[in-house]
Amino acid sequence: MLEAQAVATLGGEPIAMKAFERYLADNAGDAEDEEAEQANAIRSRLLDQMIEEQLVLRQAKGLGVTVSEAEIDDYLAQIGVSEGEAEVAGGEGKEAFRDKVRQGLVLQKVKDKAVLSKVEVTPGEVEDYLKKQPETAREPRSVVLRQILIDDKSLADRLAAQLAGNPARFEVLARENSVAPDKGQARAYAEEQLPVELREALFQLEPGQASPVMENAGSYLIFQLVRKLEPRDADLTEVKRRIQMELFRKKGEQALERYIADLKKDTEIHVNRAVLPFEYAGEYRN
Repeated sequence: MLEAQAVATLGGEPIAMKAFERYLADNAGDAEDEEAEQANAIRSRLLDQMIEEQLVLRQAKGLGVTVSEAEIDDYLAQIGVSEGEAEVAGGEGKEAFRDKVRQGLVLQKVKDKAVLSKVEVTPGEVEDYLKKQPETAREPRSVVLRQILIDDKSLADRLAAQLAGNPARFEVLARENSVAPDKGQARAYAEEQLPVELREALFQLEPGQASPVMENAGSYLIFQLVRKLEPRDADLTEVKRRIQMELFRKKGEQALERYIADLKKDTEIHVNRAVLPFEYAGEYRN
């Protein structure tokens, strides 16, 4: 009877329908608004994801992993969640919310202890990466720009005409007219961050000069160039730190995939498709 009420079993241990419903509510986002086939795929993927998380959580006891109340308090303080906010979070009360936080912290601790603690990136690997991608040690050319974002073409044309005669008014006109949250504040953009169709025109501007109206993604933009930064050597220590972090991330993901694959091989997993309120299209077909 217990198994019939479960959406899945892992080594005979059930995952309750209610627990999966909560997991869907926390993670499904706008799945309800998707077409039926897409919604089924999202729910199926989330069930598979929940199964993987439960496989990892089952390892906590053998690894001696626990999470104290103080650790939960510290985590909530770090993310800025107060006692009152925890009380109403998720709609199930403070203790249910804390249990959810505890599970997340246990999950990360198991991954850290069983997998990530064994991942290493050597200085030689960082040097090899630099040799294969020497451009990593160079800062690309970039521009510091102000922008005015407008939905109305006629207004954009009028503002551009004013700025052609007096570009010093750019900041004032941006504050008064731009619909972008930055309201004309200066911001640096590396070349690859700029839309391809706008790059050359923006790099051809002179400091203080305002651009003509440019159209992109259905909106109208006017830019002012603050300054240009030519390509230059990057801080090598910082470059190596970023490379080390990126290599660690990739190796960690690969190691975690192998770890979970091994757990799957060692565990009998059954999805109870008959009780699911959607057409399951995930990994477990039994």
